[in-house]
Amino acid sequence: MSQSYTALRPEFKEALLEAASQFETPFYAYDWPTIQERLERLQKAFPQTEIFYAIKANPRLGLLKRFLERGVFVEAVSLGEVLRAYQAGFRRNEVLLNGPVKTPAMLEALNRIGLPMLGLDSLADLERASRLLPRARVLLRVNPDLPIVTHDHLATGRGESKFGILPEEVGPALELARRSRLEVLGLHIHLGSALEHPEDYQAGYRVMDGLYRTHGPFEVMNLGGGFGLGLDLGALGAQAAALAHKHGAELWIEPGRYLVAEAGVLVTRCWGTKRTRRNYLLIDAGMSQLIRPMLYGAIHPVEPLYHNPRQATYDLAGPACESGDVLARDITLPEPREGDLLAILQAGAYAGSMSSNYLDTPRPLELLWTGQGWEVIRRRQSWEALLEDEL
Repeated sequence: MSQSYTALRPEFKEALLEAASQFETPFYAYDWPTIQERLERLQKAFPQTEIFYAIKANPRLGLLKRFLERGVFVEAVSLGEVLRAYQAGFRRNEVLLNGPVKTPAMLEALNRIGLPMLGLDSLADLERASRLLPRARVLLRVNPDLPIVTHDHLATGRGESKFGILPEEVGPALELARRSRLEVLGLHIHLGSALEHPEDYQAGYRVMDGLYRTHGPFEVMNLGGGFGLGLDLGALGAQAAALAHKHGAELWIEPGRYLVAEAGVLVTRCWGTKRTRRNYLLIDAGMSQLIRPMLYGAIHPVEPLYHNPRQATYDLAGPACESGDVLARDITLPEPREGDLLAILQAGAYAGSMSSNYLDTPRPLELLWTGQGWEVIRRRQSWEALLEDEL
């Protein structure tokens, strides 16, 4: 099946051409007006809801500070992300630390620098927190044991995933928590990422309804995130609000990709074509900058930033010495000249944040379009920086 290209906002497209005349490719660029529109859409669908932005989706300080200004809190999954949140200006009660592994060293460091709220992921996690941080404010993450429809790597709410406490373990976990001095705020589910089927959420809500009837009341109900880009949030938000209201709980959600994915592009240059048994377009971006196609089979739309009435169908091949370093397959584009530009779309989430130094490749520049001009929110990594930690 061939994939054709989509369209950028004209203003943003013009700004990308300006940026490409100043900065070396490949680079990431994010459109703040698009992020604002997504945030407003989410706030309309989930009014009177505490929104915790998932830092891992795109952790740039320039974005976090803007979210803070708009009353958005943050969700972290590592000590580094907590430190990043504090650097951006968030307070302890505006940061929720999730994740399946919290070592004693991590918990002791958090106790020194400022303890955020904790999402506890297992009985071992709970026991360790009660021993080392007895007055912590916590939520218990529940694995709802549901047949979530998404990529296997993203389906965190399936019973076989490594995340959360199974529903039948919630009672014993709460008994352990209440015997300690932990302050249990509520329960938490996160079904997965890139979910497009409202039925998955409705099934998760039914699990939470039963748990709150059996084990409540609780102050908070955290229904996670994972909203697919095409999901109808209006009806979903109303159902979530009704469920939280039924149990007298404050509603929390944890969006990441939904807010930033469509705002981001990876800009790359074309450096030739090559025909083997397939037709390749060779570009200067690849798996070191964007691992999602190789890791998840993710499909990113592509828009050419050049014109040619003649078209052809290509695979977009990156510079790595890996057969899998292909960012798109069977995509129809105008025939390029050397140096022509492509914008790889929907690259605002789990893209720059997952870039790597594989093959001693510097991590790319990241830019933010404010609507008035460009801001550098992450400099291109220097060649010297690649070696600075080595002996």
